[in-house]
Amino acid sequence: MNICFYTADEPSVASLLNMSYLIQNRPGHNYTFLKIKSQPKAKPGLVDRLKKVYGEWRFDDGRFDFGRDLIALDKRLKKEIPLIDNKDFKTGYASAVNDELSEQFLKEIQPDIIIQAGAGILEQNIFNLAAKATINLHHGISPEIRGIESTFWCMYYGIKDKIGVTCHFIDATLDTGAIIKQQALNSKSTTFIDIQYENIMLGREILAQGVDMLDAGGYNTSSLGEVPSYYFGLPGSAPYIELKKNNFAVVKDISEKAFKMKEKRVLAFL
Repeated sequence: MNICFYTADEPSVASLLNMSYLIQNRPGHNYTFLKIKSQPKAKPGLVDRLKKVYGEWRFDDGRFDFGRDLIALDKRLKKEIPLIDNKDFKTGYASAVNDELSEQFLKEIQPDIIIQAGAGILEQNIFNLAAKATINLHHGISPEIRGIESTFWCMYYGIKDKIGVTCHFIDATLDTGAIIKQQALNSKSTTFIDIQYENIMLGREILAQGVDMLDAGGYNTSSLGEVPSYYFGLPGSAPYIELKKNNFAVVKDISEKAFKMKEKRVLAFL
């Protein structure tokens, strides 16, 4: 199959892990990359760096813990990324997600599968260009848990049974596409970064299995009915301080969080 990774010029460590793992473990496919060019950022000068160090020392009350723990998590994950030489693969560049350059490149390579790997929220002009499917790996059990940092929020609200990964079709709304492969995480770990590490490691294999299922073909979509669906954004420092000071035990009951009903659809393979 022709598989295109639609990604950022500087993708996240989790996206790099997923892409490299798939290439290494499913070498029979033809892989290409479509990258969104990033704008150059000025590096902070010495004064700015010193101010940052002083600020973290002066106000070290936990408000920087979330960022520090995410950096520690990235360092652990980087050790698991297989070495892949991107020069071996055709690569296109676009100025922005869903732009004309993206369309032109995808029409040229005619992908069977487009994998959203950090490009951003895809629109119909892009996700309809895949012959088989445009897919995403979501680190959460969707559509029940949607949005960002699902592992954190599941711990915060005491719904650990919803920690897991979902490989799903991309459609017009976020994290609601038909599910190709989904698996909850069975973990005995207690801290956020340990559980998130295990979940990301699980995700790379679920993505590969999802690609295998699409490659095999022979499926249709069935509905499991509507389920309560919660949407989450970035937690920031305050909720993380709450969770960490509570030894990663439940902070609030999920009944305090509003939800909407969303249809849960799955692929039924023939």
